[in-house]
Amino acid sequence: MLKKSANAALKQSTDKLKERIEKMVANTDELVGATGMPIGGAGTPSESLLENLIGECDDHVFWMNFKKAAPMLFCSLMESNNAVKQVRDMSFMEELLKVKSLSGLMQKKLQKGDANIDVIEYSMATYMLENKLSVLKALNTTVEGDSEEKMTLNIQGTQKSMVIDLVKLRDCITFKDESVEEKNAKAEDYMTKIEDIDMTNITEDEFVAKAVAAIGEIKKNPQNKTLTKDTFIKVFKYTGDFAKLRSAVFKQSAQLERCEHYNKDHQKYLQALQKTIADEEKAYEKSSEIIFEKLSISPEMFEKSQQFLMQDPAIQMELFNLGIKMEQPPGAAPTDLKRETVIDLVKKSNDFAFEHFKTKYISVMGQDPMIMPVLISAIAHDWVFKNHNWTEE
Repeated sequence: MLKKSANAALKQSTDKLKERIEKMVANTDELVGATGMPIGGAGTPSESLLENLIGECDDHVFWMNFKKAAPMLFCSLMESNNAVKQVRDMSFMEELLKVKSLSGLMQKKLQKGDANIDVIEYSMATYMLENKLSVLKALNTTVEGDSEEKMTLNIQGTQKSMVIDLVKLRDCITFKDESVEEKNAKAEDYMTKIEDIDMTNITEDEFVAKAVAAIGEIKKNPQNKTLTKDTFIKVFKYTGDFAKLRSAVFKQSAQLERCEHYNKDHQKYLQALQKTIADEEKAYEKSSEIIFEKLSISPEMFEKSQQFLMQDPAIQMELFNLGIKMEQPPGAAPTDLKRETVIDLVKKSNDFAFEHFKTKYISVMGQDPMIMPVLISAIAHDWVFKNHNWTEE
């Protein structure tokens, strides 16, 4: 009877934990989607992480700024509004008393060795109370020389600190008598708005004219005269599309030329692929030259802008996702090419390509290590073409 009761209690606790974790996973997936993080190819994490679960859950050192500096700064900004300040002070006292009361009660129960303890619930509650306590301790932190006019904060994860002029900061804040509607941000809210140009039966001159119109006014950052984010991404997008348009003709024949040597003459196959790569690079360079000339920007300006903008991780992710989208072949997928078929073809073709590379082309790594992913991709595409008659487009 006791064993049955214990099992029922354990199941109830486990179900509650499962519900919370499922909610957390759903919220995390939603946030990842909203930020546009390119983690689709990251793979499934190793279960070995669970062997050191507590350690793996520890905060990154820089994350401590969000738990310490953020509440301190927000708290100090309430000083100029007595009504909000009163709510702030009451909140601090209530949360501190809550942590003290609940942690004290749990401590006594544990010290008594009380058997009526839900370990899972206690663990979750302890974690929540620890988070509250870390914020409360941050709000009780001060630095010698600080005052109501000045605050000094260490930047966790670095050797730096920052001094904030609270008087100037408070002058920038206006308290309103009504709340505002909040909504979850989406990746699209921060991404450059780009229109796709219909490339069906379009000439090069027509494409260039439409691209220049879509890019619009060339805008530059005033501090370093580099292209702004929106201008750079539009130029990047339409230059890539233009190169794709100009290389479409020889790319269609490139696979046929490679397949003449596929699994027969490995050296000639490699040479055919290298020729295709060189032709594509030339097409991109010429396409860039044409677009840049129409926009009156130099290659140096574009390169300098790229180096400057790529310092921002958010822009890196946006360009990464845009690059993946640009690589997608035009037109709709064949109706008879079902999802299950595609997955099966991808698996079998990649298995063949990796094995074929190891046995026939491993020596190429020493001469040109950067060609490995391109070569494996080409072998996989050509395997599908030779065995199932589906072209890489």
